[in-house]
Amino acid sequence: MSEREGKAAGFGHPSASPLRGKQDAGNVISCRDLSKTFTIGKVDVPVLKGINLDVKRGERIAIVGASGSGKSTLLHLLGGLDHVSGGSVQILGQDVQRMDETQRGEMRNRSLGFVYQFHHLLPEFTALENVAMPLLIRGMKRAEAAPRAAAMLEQVGLAQRLEHHPSELSGGERQRTAVARALVTEPACVLADEPTGNLDRGSAQALFDLMQQLNEKLNTSFIVVTHDQELAGRMQRSLRLVDGVLQNVAC
Repeated sequence: MSEREGKAAGFGHPSASPLRGKQDAGNVISCRDLSKTFTIGKVDVPVLKGINLDVKRGERIAIVGASGSGKSTLLHLLGGLDHVSGGSVQILGQDVQRMDETQRGEMRNRSLGFVYQFHHLLPEFTALENVAMPLLIRGMKRAEAAPRAAAMLEQVGLAQRLEHHPSELSGGERQRTAVARALVTEPACVLADEPTGNLDRGSAQALFDLMQQLNEKLNTSFIVVTHDQELAGRMQRSLRLVDGVLQNVAC
């Protein structure tokens, strides 16, 4: 797989040397006084205002809110996909703002997984190749990456679909492939943006179950942006984004 193809899928490209820094064993992601302002013409539009958040290892968190409230923007900042206007984000104890773009790419490849509403599988590659891609971009040999990708596809119930292209998979199967791709690197945290938004209720329910099983088995944290109240209700904690501020949602 080429570097360009990998970046298109959102994996970044790791540098040759590992990032260094003391890691917090408790929190996988932390942010302090996080803010984001967009400039439209001559007008500054604040979207996020002083967000504080700690995500523990293995924790499942839902972020809910009205359309346009800034949920996806927050997810992108937590994942190092966009630059903050103020405050800080730490991933495994490392300050994202102190990283250059190459280091951010390495951090995403090694520490994070991403799942989107639209699966973003590359159509010219098989399910196996799509799932193996972040490992190949990391520099792993194909002979080692392929068995790991196959094992992860088996875990999401797609052992019989390894050589199928995305066009040959159902919507639920494509999204499960995307989940397998997000988890194949054994990330500390998966950031999911409306992962069930394009699925029917049956497929969405199956994906709920899968995410919970993998969370418990792998101790991977999940931060899920969603409009789906059922999915939010199955998280350990729900937060609502209102007027740029995160609020706890009562259980």
